[in-house]
Amino acid sequence: MNRFARFATRHAQRRASIGLVLAVLGLTAVMAAPARAEPGPAPRDFRALPEVAGRSGDVSATLVAAPKDVVVDGVTLHGYVFNGEYGGTVLRVRPGGRLKIRLVNSIDQPINLHFHGSHGSPLGRGDNVHIVVRPGERFDYVMDVPRSQPPGLYWYHTHIHGNVEELVSRGLSGPIIVEGLEDRAPELRGLKQRLLVLKTFSAAPPATGADTADSDPAVRRVHGVVQSVNGAAHADVDMAAGAKELWRISNESANDYYHLSIKGFRFRIVALDGVATARDLPVDKLDIGPGMRMELVVEAPGAGDYPLLSGATLTGLGHGMSTSRELAMVHVTGQAPAAAVAEMGPAPARPMGAPDLRQATISATRTLSFAQRPGEEVYTINGLTFDHNRVDVRVPLGAVEEWVIRNDSDDMHAFHIHQVHFQVVSINGEPQPFDRLLDVVRIPERGAVVIRIAFTDPQIVGRFMFHCHVLKHEDKGMMQMIEVYDPKRPERSAQPPPMPGMDHMSMHEGMDMKP
Repeated sequence: MNRFARFATRHAQRRASIGLVLAVLGLTAVMAAPARAEPGPAPRDFRALPEVAGRSGDVSATLVAAPKDVVVDGVTLHGYVFNGEYGGTVLRVRPGGRLKIRLVNSIDQPINLHFHGSHGSPLGRGDNVHIVVRPGERFDYVMDVPRSQPPGLYWYHTHIHGNVEELVSRGLSGPIIVEGLEDRAPELRGLKQRLLVLKTFSAAPPATGADTADSDPAVRRVHGVVQSVNGAAHADVDMAAGAKELWRISNESANDYYHLSIKGFRFRIVALDGVATARDLPVDKLDIGPGMRMELVVEAPGAGDYPLLSGATLTGLGHGMSTSRELAMVHVTGQAPAAAVAEMGPAPARPMGAPDLRQATISATRTLSFAQRPGEEVYTINGLTFDHNRVDVRVPLGAVEEWVIRNDSDDMHAFHIHQVHFQVVSINGEPQPFDRLLDVVRIPERGAVVIRIAFTDPQIVGRFMFHCHVLKHEDKGMMQMIEVYDPKRPERSAQPPPMPGMDHMSMHEGMDMKP
């Protein structure tokens, strides 16, 4: 039976605890630093998400994970959400700041937090996916954001191996903005900003037998796949002709690619996976894989109504069936200035702020094969499934390594590594320019990507993960553990017993939440 199709049955068994959960939800706004909200949305806009930011770039907040029925496009998801918000609460922090997050678990499964894209420590109370917060418990994270953290768009989500796909699909994620992108790209100053958090859930019926979902017209209309932006299925967006805006887009879906387009619009990518690109990258379609982020300048054409389309997802019934769906309608009004409708000139170059690893001395070369066992839903790296008691890769601090990542299957895989960004050197043998750093990259089917990774920051000493960010594949084995150790101070990389718990740390232990 499909895991998500069992949500309704399992949800009914949990209703006895919801009264307590609702009482806890009344406390979800607990935080020492005052919340800072952006100006209210325009009368027609992408739905605004709640935001938390603190003085001096620090953030103190409580995130309560609790059950909630979420209705999107007429389809109900028996979700798990933070602070009652399916789209997620935005955390704004600065390089050198500190995230102090009290995580309260009011669901019936273990949870934790991973700060995706963070260069912070994987040890202790930081970006440590070995932490397990059991039902009814709480845990206080103290995540120091390195001053070297690239400013841009990141996200947080739970990372309990075996249940990541379900918990993320049901809503346990949210965006992080590390402020300061305008310092890397001054032309962004003064532009209106919009945040788009993309999420998908499945409402497909079980593979065998009839199900109430199968007779639900809303489910049939979306072919069992519900897509949303900031927790809503559709938005109306107002822009002025010729206007330029900064859009930040985070794909927080468990498994799904988004292929976004607006016919007649100009897109110029200025940052990928939180890192400013060396130059603006003009595109007319946005291909955003699971876990990936894009920050881009969107330039409106002349007056008219322009649909924001998500491609390759069936919608409609019968003769009205389409291979795309409309996520928003952009209403452009007014007359664009003559200069605004001229062809875009060459984009100004920006320094990458990191060395070109094509010129680096390579300490070691590794080959990773992403594959699936024939006839089974078992996904492997170099023939192995994940074992939390096994360290698969050990790297000395200071090393620069080249990894050849092969996709030896006909399925889509997306490589992600915690704690570091990496440089793509080639894709299927084709050399790649040094104009971006990534933390997720698609591995072509029956192809290969060559990347280089600098394990040079002392902050990252410890044990963390690399895996496929198609979370179904990760849950079913496609993940390994890496340890970065300091040869001069071997005790620094000492790690508490890995999952399922960190018993020497009390999950009920309190924390001073003052900034």
